[in-house]
Amino acid sequence: MKPHRHPGSSRERVALLRAARRRRSSPQRYLIPGAILIALAVIAIARIMSPGAASPFPGAPTAAVRQATPAGVPLTPELALLPTVAPATAPASVAGSLAAVPTAVPGSVTRMPILMYHYVREVDGGTDPLGYGLSVTPANFAAQLDALARLGYAPVRMDQALACLQGVPGCPRRPVALTFDDGYADAASVVLPLLRERGFVATFYVVADFIGQPGYLTVDEVRMLAASGMEIGAHSVTHLDLTTLDEATARYEIAESRQRIAALTEQPVTSFCYPAGRFNAAVRALVQEAGFSTAVTTIQNADFADLLALPRLRIDGATDLAGFEWLVHSLEQ
Repeated sequence: MKPHRHPGSSRERVALLRAARRRRSSPQRYLIPGAILIALAVIAIARIMSPGAASPFPGAPTAAVRQATPAGVPLTPELALLPTVAPATAPASVAGSLAAVPTAVPGSVTRMPILMYHYVREVDGGTDPLGYGLSVTPANFAAQLDALARLGYAPVRMDQALACLQGVPGCPRRPVALTFDDGYADAASVVLPLLRERGFVATFYVVADFIGQPGYLTVDEVRMLAASGMEIGAHSVTHLDLTTLDEATARYEIAESRQRIAALTEQPVTSFCYPAGRFNAAVRALVQEAGFSTAVTTIQNADFADLLALPRLRIDGATDLAGFEWLVHSLEQ
């Protein structure tokens, strides 16, 4: 056997050291680990982007949430953070909603608190008593949201509330629906940030002709609300008392509002709000004819048997936190 020979000369040692350095710095050294890292990244991205089982309720994300901007909406730093959901899967793709909330036995939810808001702003009740009655301060609204979370309520949109009332599996054990009438500007500037901080969702009933008017949501803000996972419902074209109109005009107010908002948001519009809560059998029939699945009123005490005449609990400037919690618990099953 030939004995192992150690390099004796300094020239041989230098040559060996240089060869070792070349091997360590060779690009081939990184090919296999790099390929493994790339493959793992591709698998992770594919899992995030692939839709899961469809569900109308928030929780662990079950469908792709794309960081994209709807057509016509300027990309601002704030908007860039908003999750955009595909129109066909909007109820299933609400990112940031309550994760792992307790679910109800299918069919056990037969009613729930549907809360009615208008403005969320500061108003002097002495100089503007009507505005005060329609308003909740941002601080009180934030406290009310925190109370819902503390009491174990899970906010749902009205399209999700419909699924709950129809016994679809996956409904939260204690659902609550937050609804906002008319489409005031503070829905985007005040309400949306407070909802997003808590992963909550809501339904905004927008009057079609009011969009872009002073004090109301702009086109881009309506799209931003929809892109952030909120539901945009219809509230007629001009907010007229539908019970006072002839059939053709009432039909236009109802159906046209749905078409306009659907075209604006590129999402289904299935929820309606009667202006001033006024409706009758004829108006209800027109709402059903237009293709709405739910409609809400201003009635506080009613059952939930008629999905096109759902009651709501009015939250106003005089509602303190104790009164708020009492109202919500008043529908406890």
